Parts: sequence; C-alpha cells; structure tokens
Amino acid sequence: MAEDNLKIMTRDTAILGIAAIGVGFTIITGGIDLSVGSMVGFGGVMVAYLMQEYGWSIWGSVIATLGMGAFIGLIHGLFVTKLKMHGFLITLVTMGLARGFILVITESFPITGLTEEFKRIGQGYVSDLIPIPVIICFVIAMLAFYLLRYTYIGRQIYAAGGNAEAARYSGVNVDRRIILAYIISAVCAVVVGIIQAARMGLGHPGTGEGCELLAIAACVLGGYSLMGGEGTIPGVIVGAMLIGILQNEMVILKVDPYYHKIIIYTVLLIAITIDYMRRRWRTLMFAAVIDSLRQRRE
Repeated sequence: MAEDNLKIMTRDTAILGIAAIGVGFTIITGGIDLSVGSMVGFGGVMVAYLMQEYGWSIWGSVIATLGMGAFIGLIHGLFVTKLKMHGFLITLVTMGLARGFILVITESFPITGLTEEFKRIGQGYVSDLIPIPVIICFVIAMLAFYLLRYTYIGRQIYAAGGNAEAARYSGVNVDRRIILAYIISAVCAVVVGIIQAARMGLGHPGTGEGCELLAIAACVLGGYSLMGGEGTIPGVIVGAMLIGILQNEMVILKVDPYYHKIIIYTVLLIAITIDYMRRRWRTLMFAAVIDSLRQRRE
C-alpha cells in the first residue's frame, strides 16, 4: 500500500512539475500564464479527438496537439510583445476560449475508447518502478535547466524579466525571449493534458481545472518571484514536491476535500507575502546603501 501510494504521489508531482516548469518561464519574464489549466484540458481532448474522430496514429496526434499548443503560445507572446497586453489578460481570455472550445467539440462528454498503447504514456512504469510521467518530467526538467543555466537564451530570459529596458539596451531581443517563454508554457501544459488523457484513458473536457494556480503555487514555493527575473528549475521541482506531499498528507489524514484548496492557497498566500516582503526589504536595503554612499561623498 505504501509503495503504491508513493508511486501515485510521484506521478502526480511529476505531472504538476511539468506544468509548473512551463508557467515558470513566463513568470521569469515578468508575465503570467493563467490559461495553463484550460490548455491541459485542450491537450487531452485534442489528442483523443484526433485519434478517435480522424483515426490518426498516436504520435501523429501527439505531434499535432503539441503544434497547436505551440501556436497558441505564440499568439500569447505576440499579444504581450506587439500589442503590449499583459500576459494576465490574454491568457485569461484563452482560459475561457480553450475551455469553451473543448466543451463544444466534445458536447461536454468525454472522448473514450483510447488504445492501451496510448494509455501506457500515463499509466505505465519503467522497470515496474518508475512511472513514465516521472521520466517525461525529468527529461523536460533537464532540458529546461540546461536552457536557463548554460545558454545565452536562458540568460536573456532572466534579463528580460529582471530589467527589460536594460536588456534591450544591451542588445537582447526581449520580445523573442518573451514569446519563447509563452510557447514553452503552452507546450508544457499540452504535454500535461496528453499525459492526463493517457492516465485516465479518455479525453475529458473538465481536465486541468485549477491546474494553473497549483502550477503558479509550485513556482512561488520554489523561489520564483512574481516580479520576474528569478527562479530555477530545481526550485520549481521542490515546489511541486511540497504541494504533492501536502496533498498526499491531507488525503492520508482524511482532511475534508472541501478544505484542500483553502489550505493550499493559504500556503500560496504566505509564500507570495514572503516574496513581496523579501523584495521590499532588498529594495529598502539598496536605497539605504545608496543614501549612505551619497552622504559619505558629501
């Protein structure tokens, strides 16, 4: 029983981790992606729809769905960079549009009849021990870590969130980095949707509801600043693990499910408050140092 519980918890944490890694890119640039939950539902429904309604192969459906996610992320990025619309607004619109779209094409009914081969993506294990979603999360985390830590693109993403104007003066194409961040966020959300469809064995239009806030919570708990310019992949994985452990403990302790969100979002509020106070303290300290240097010169 304990081993099964551990497998379930690690799988759930890995799935949340993928979504959090994606939205973390937008947070680093100083933006936000509120469409993550709806994009999760979109990914799960579309991959099932292409396989069942059009008879596409598994990989053909997966690749096409990922392409749709990338295109939607591109649209988000263009609205943010070219029309100067805050990511909060455009992704809020997409949150409603994507959810409405999948409700229309499914008529509010789940798409069933998915193959066992496809289900293995979400239900299978490597060596009967490691859930496949954990492997997928590990690969995505390693790629994201390398991108942010060891490439000039990653450094420019941090620069775009830390001080966009200074980055522009330094020759950084800030718009491209912001667009890339939104594409990565949308693609990661679609990946989660595909995994969830495989895990449940169906494309459900309600999948992913509330996922965006859990993903943002994982980022904040992992050390990301909602002001932008800060955050690491190891940090977001730790944040996802903390939420996974918290959710698991609430189930074990038989906490009323109605209280789960209250507890999680209270933790999120505390984390956001700590981040805000830390930022404010740093600003005040910097101002004090500047003032002290100025007085010495006088």
